[in-house]
Amino acid sequence: MKISINLLPPEDIALAIQRAKFYKIQLIGIIIILTMIFLTSLTVALRILQGRSMAPVQTKVVAAEQRVSDLKSTQGYLMLLKDRLKVIDQYLGVSSKQSLVYQLMDKLIPPSVIINAISINQAGVVTFVAIVPDSISLDNLLSNLTDQESNDGQIREVSVESLNRGRDGFYRISFKIKSEIL
Repeated sequence: MKISINLLPPEDIALAIQRAKFYKIQLIGIIIILTMIFLTSLTVALRILQGRSMAPVQTKVVAAEQRVSDLKSTQGYLMLLKDRLKVIDQYLGVSSKQSLVYQLMDKLIPPSVIINAISINQAGVVTFVAIVPDSISLDNLLSNLTDQESNDGQIREVSVESLNRGRDGFYRISFKIKSEIL
């Protein structure tokens, strides 16, 4: 067994223990501060490196945005030219859907039928009002419109909006026709 004899007064021993604890706390604080400084400098260095690597990417993005804005104006010019070409094609005799449907109706309607009004929209839907002098002409009109052989399969749907007969013996009929002409 080892015997230790401490000749220091107890106040000095307590003071030495207190100083040792204080030095430990100071050492831990300095280590924490140095660690924070290291991490802060590391974060700043990473930020600088990212800024340098992002600079070329940002210039590429700006160049791409400029090209896109240039292409938008070019797209506008192309749309304008396309519309002008449509108008020119119509004047040069390229048949529109409405003119093709009108030609079909002209072929299918018997000469005895008197057309009061006809309208053809851009989708090829025909609405017309006609006066038919007799039932034979009415039968011819209906068979021409509904028979797939006579209309070459170009009429999808025929609906009679109204049909009436006046005192004069004439039939007044209103049709709505959907065509297959594209």
